[in-house]
Amino acid sequence: MARVDNSIDILAPGEKVFAYIADLSARPQWVKWAKSVEVTSREKEGVGTTDRMVIQVVLRKEHVEGVVTEYTPGRLVAHRLTKGFDLTERLSVADLANGAKVDWAVEYTPPLGLLGKVVDFLFMATLMDQLMKDSLVDLKEELESR
Repeated sequence: MARVDNSIDILAPGEKVFAYIADLSARPQWVKWAKSVEVTSREKEGVGTTDRMVIQVVLRKEHVEGVVTEYTPGRLVAHRLTKGFDLTERLSVADLANGAKVDWAVEYTPPLGLLGKVVDFLFMATLMDQLMKDSLVDLKEELESR
């Protein structure tokens, strides 16, 4: 499994930052690979919340499903895809004197077996890292402009 980690400081209160990143339906507004999201469970936050999402990394769109696997209000949300792509992400928020720090870790298994591992080594890991960095910049701009 490949892993990519990134973080960013945001000049906004931690509770505001967490509320936004924990809202699965807001993902297309800041996560570069999330094209659409539909929360499919009755509960809209917390462990067990489920969703359907269309993601796109490179040229191919994938229809995936996921579930929130960890949730600590105001601090941590973890989300695992259960259908379509093997990916788990953890987003945590820590208060700073003048805002909040977001740490984001994504673990994924490249598709296509051995060929996927080679493509990941040559290209995919770098692409995922850049998509995460761009997503965090969008998150920062969105939250600091509110």
